[in-house]
Amino acid sequence: MSKSKNTLSKSTLIRSIQCAKSLYLYKKNYDLRDKTNYTQQQVFDRGHRIGKLAQQLFPDGRDCSPPNPYSYDPSVTATRLLMERKFPVIYEACFKYNGILVALDMLTFKDGKWYAHEVKSAMRISNTYLQDAAIQYYVITKSGIELEDFFIVNVNADYIFDEQLNVQQFFKSTSVLGEIKERIPFVETTIEKAIATLDLPSAPEMPIGVHCTKPYPCDFQGLCWKNIEKDSVWYLPGISMQEKNMLLEKGIEKIDQIIITEDLNVRQKVIIQAYQQNEIYTQTEKLDEFLEDIRYPLYFFDVEAFQPAIPLFKNTKPYERIPFLYSLHYKESADSELIHVDYISEIGADARELFIQHFLKSTEKAGKIVVFNTLMEKSVLFKLANDFPNHKNEIFERIKRIIDFEIPFKELFYYHPKQQGSFSLKAIGNAILNEDEFAKSTVKAGEEAMALYNELFYFEDKNEIATKLQQLKKYCQTDTFVLSKIFEKLKQ
Repeated sequence: MSKSKNTLSKSTLIRSIQCAKSLYLYKKNYDLRDKTNYTQQQVFDRGHRIGKLAQQLFPDGRDCSPPNPYSYDPSVTATRLLMERKFPVIYEACFKYNGILVALDMLTFKDGKWYAHEVKSAMRISNTYLQDAAIQYYVITKSGIELEDFFIVNVNADYIFDEQLNVQQFFKSTSVLGEIKERIPFVETTIEKAIATLDLPSAPEMPIGVHCTKPYPCDFQGLCWKNIEKDSVWYLPGISMQEKNMLLEKGIEKIDQIIITEDLNVRQKVIIQAYQQNEIYTQTEKLDEFLEDIRYPLYFFDVEAFQPAIPLFKNTKPYERIPFLYSLHYKESADSELIHVDYISEIGADARELFIQHFLKSTEKAGKIVVFNTLMEKSVLFKLANDFPNHKNEIFERIKRIIDFEIPFKELFYYHPKQQGSFSLKAIGNAILNEDEFAKSTVKAGEEAMALYNELFYFEDKNEIATKLQQLKKYCQTDTFVLSKIFEKLKQ
């Protein structure tokens, strides 16, 4: 096997499997990457946090982490010296073979044999994780180290948190040696292709496709997609990447070039027709019938929840959805004032019961509760009813009053061409109200809100925490305000 003139790592090889162009740009034009958003950063931080926690499975190890991301050679040397001494536990053990560098979360020595342990923050072992482990196994064994076994250590989905975190029960360890050995030929081919890619004089041409987002969002998507017009078939929702490629092969590059045929489903036909004719599509009778049953007084309701990988509260599981914020706009009649109420859980103690008590108090008056896509709100309320049975009857009474305001859009009673194929509240609000209320909020999306609140548990600056909590409240308030205005517009 040829040797790489460029140092390749496990992560860059995984990147090359997804897209050769992404690998080339990462190694040659790193500064062209998209800026890491808050949600992605939270995923990185979570992985690092869980990796550190897993070290408690094998305490008192020596850490071979490099002083910076560009100085791994001292770590390789330190790992080798510790292994020569048969040191029992090594964290971030580093190995290099033919220019390929890998770092293993934990390497242990027991009864004269070496064992590899790679930590993942997910609750299941994916194919990508197995590819990842196979690359590590290949480099470690090619470095002259015989591994007795290789384990992926990941989060136990069935673990229930009690008074203190039980690290031994929180993690589960699975031997994957057999599965990763089968992947060694693929690893060798991957390395050869990656080396060949980096020897090219310029980045290889790669068509846009599903690899832009799976298995991971590519951080060069902004570069590759910057010249794609918003009317391109690439932005047409509801059809696969393969179908979009077929359209391009026929010379159809823009949505307005598509001929509406029976091959398209109803949603695709509506979106394309509305775009091409620049007209609002309505099923008037169905829309009127739906709106007829929604009468004042009304509550407009939205919940934000987070999913901590490491449980924080008693009787909760890893990644369990925990509500932390709600916004409620109330209007007694069409002419009355729009009143706003909200609640956000302070960082620290378990505030779920306070959350539900506050919500029940705020919705004591009669009135339907309007929600955009009830999946989150209903699942949160049902779970709270289960966890706090003393409030069960009141919670179920509120659930019965909930109306899903996503229905007229999901069922195509109403579609605005400015939605551009999106059925999110933000897209619908911007189209119907002709104003981006969400632009006024620092927090832009639900995933970002979830990630931000989760990270506040690790903040130390109380003033910064207070500022972030206010930003989160503003975001949630915008959701229910926009929902109320959409309802009023459609009623008109």
